[in-house]
This record gives sequence, structure tokens and C-alpha cells, in this order.
Amino acid sequence: MLIPFDAKQPRKRFNGFLCPNIDKEEMDSFLEIDTNKEWRLGRVAFVGIEISKSDVFARIVDSGKKIKSVDGLLSVIEDYLGQMSNLKIGDVVEIKPQENGKFELLKLQKSPRRVNRKLP
Repeated sequence: MLIPFDAKQPRKRFNGFLCPNIDKEEMDSFLEIDTNKEWRLGRVAFVGIEISKSDVFARIVDSGKKIKSVDGLLSVIEDYLGQMSNLKIGDVVEIKPQENGKFELLKLQKSPRRVNRKLP
């Protein structure tokens, strides 16, 4: 899953999960599911279990988000998870709207690795 990423504070950890911003006609940003906060960037994080489209859909519904079209949202989630399968843990991505009303996840950079300074 994607979690929020702040380029100004790249080491800061966030707990929320992101999905394409379904509130906008052009999906040019991410929406943090639980807080409805808008984010420009996301980082791929390991959550420990395989996430299905019904898991993401249920989380969006549980957040109280108004859904215009169930079929449309399920299609967006399926496309989102399909594109996520091409990314690796730690990848930083942004979302770019496409002309056909869809979106593309673009890999920007890999997050900095932690350096163990205690090694000799």
C-alpha cells in the first residue's frame, strides 16, 4: 500500500493509507483514507498481508466517504492495485491523470536507505 510521503521531511513516518483522490474529476493527487487529507506523493510500504480491492473499498466506506459510483470506485481500486504490483517497497510515487479519466502511478525515486553507523 501507499502511505503519505512528505518530500520536505523524507524520514518522517505516517500511518495512513492512500488511494487515488476520488473527489476530483482528474485524479491528480492521493487521498488519505482515514483523514481525507490530500497528498501529492506516496511511498510504498509493506503492510504484512495481501490487500484486495474489497479491503480497500471497505476501508473507504468505513471512513464515511461519500461514493458516487460503487462500480466506478471498484474499477479505480482495481487499476490502482494493479499498478501498485509493479512497484517495490520504498518507491516514492506521484499520480498523473490521463486523458481517458484514468490515472498513472509514476515512480519518482527510491527513499534513502538507513545507514547503520555502529558498524566498524
